[in-house]
Amino acid sequence: MIMTSEKKILYALICLGCITISFNVAAITAVIPVISQDLDLPALIVSKMIPYYMIPYGLGALLYAPLTKFFSYRRIISLSMAVFSLSCFACARADTIGPLLAARVIMGISAASAIPLGLMIIGEFYDRSIRGRLVGLFFGCSFFASLAGIVFSGMADWRWLFLVPAVLALILAMLGYLAPLTHFKKVHGVDVNYAHVFKNIRIRNVFLYICVISALYHGVHKWFGIFLDEVYGLDKLKISGLFILMAVAGFLGQILGGIFSDKKGRLFSSYLGLVGLAAATALLSFQFHFWSSAVAVVLMSMFWTIGHNGISTVLTDFPDKDRPVIASLNSSVRFIAGGLGFYVSRFFVAQSYGVTFFVISVFMFLLSFTL
Repeated sequence: MIMTSEKKILYALICLGCITISFNVAAITAVIPVISQDLDLPALIVSKMIPYYMIPYGLGALLYAPLTKFFSYRRIISLSMAVFSLSCFACARADTIGPLLAARVIMGISAASAIPLGLMIIGEFYDRSIRGRLVGLFFGCSFFASLAGIVFSGMADWRWLFLVPAVLALILAMLGYLAPLTHFKKVHGVDVNYAHVFKNIRIRNVFLYICVISALYHGVHKWFGIFLDEVYGLDKLKISGLFILMAVAGFLGQILGGIFSDKKGRLFSSYLGLVGLAAATALLSFQFHFWSSAVAVVLMSMFWTIGHNGISTVLTDFPDKDRPVIASLNSSVRFIAGGLGFYVSRFFVAQSYGVTFFVISVFMFLLSFTL
């Protein structure tokens, strides 16, 4: 199906939103050791930056579906990106951990508009036969952005990781408000009831799965930067180089996941992603050699995104009346569960990275039987 010029521009705008909020997500994980040195604090203290962003992001995602009943996509995205820009600038200016964490909370709440509204727009305005590939490229943009952020993290001061998205968000806010797009001006106008949607057992089971896999994955993934620093003694440049490979693998996984979702089915992508993710996590836990760990983290990035595409495309296939709630819950559940998974895992990785990662890989394998 050929898209109109307006739909192409609209899709480009939501992809820019994904790029904007994703620019520093992976890079922050990579440079926590560097930030801890700059602020003269232990890495475990500075690592609070992660849940202080993820959990507010998850809670903030619940705000945007109800807002679409009263306000257009254009107004919501423009305002949220303006706030995101200001909070990024505040992070860049912070010299102590308190203001940095406070700004991260605002970043999380404002960033949470981009993904749920993007999925709502794809589900509402684009044909079902191409949604898998559109979702794949949409999330693939996040890995392109992560790649750019990781390059910055290896060459520039960590504060640039906040200044760049501050500028991008300001540009998006202006373009979103001024763009003469009919679809973008639409008010969805549907009542939102989060409790009601869970009466549908199929929806409830999908989100239960998303909750568990997000907690398990982020209980491993968000430790990569500190893990590579403490276990293998890698410097900032080498860690950034490995994160670049992970970003490329993640982008490849999103594209492959989109193809598999459209051609082989959503369930096939979900199975392949989960089983591959579990196997790669198990490999990481053994820590045979640096290269085995490097291969493991790259494979984890690819298989995570293959499975991520499968389950995300499922969410776009639900009826129009449920889509706003589902899109917001998707981001909310992923980030709240991911933030909590990371927070809980910190007590275990303090004892042993290997044992923690191995136990998580076992839970991932067991989860595959529930799909």
